[in-house]
Amino acid sequence: MIRAAARRRRTTIMTKQLLLSSLAAAVLGTTAAALPAGAQDSSAPVSLVNWSVRTPIGGTYESSLDPSYGPDTLEISFVNRGQIAASAVEFAVRSGNQVQTIVDRGTFAPGVEIAQEFEPTIGIPTTLDVEAVTFVDGTTWHA
Repeated sequence: MIRAAARRRRTTIMTKQLLLSSLAAAVLGTTAAALPAGAQDSSAPVSLVNWSVRTPIGGTYESSLDPSYGPDTLEISFVNRGQIAASAVEFAVRSGNQVQTIVDRGTFAPGVEIAQEFEPTIGIPTTLDVEAVTFVDGTTWHA
């Protein structure tokens, strides 16, 4: 019960922030979501630093077949707060009732900010959460 209420509250906060940042981003061709303090699961060994969606300037979803526009880009920055290196971080990207799972694989040392780019396959993402982390020793964490 408490976890579901906290998740709804986190989603509401992030949705409000996304709406505000979307107004500013409309001019720049970028949708961004700054993460408010307390919006993340404090037990998560990986913390989101920031995430944003870049859309081609002047492009629309209908014009995505025009190669001059290119695809949207989902930028995710995160930090491994655990004690050992992570080998995979799983993110849940949500847009309305659609969910896309993105798994970033590599070696992510503790305390180092990682910035990656992905191509979203759903509408404009409204929330992004760390769902699971696998460490180099084979242990895992799940939200």
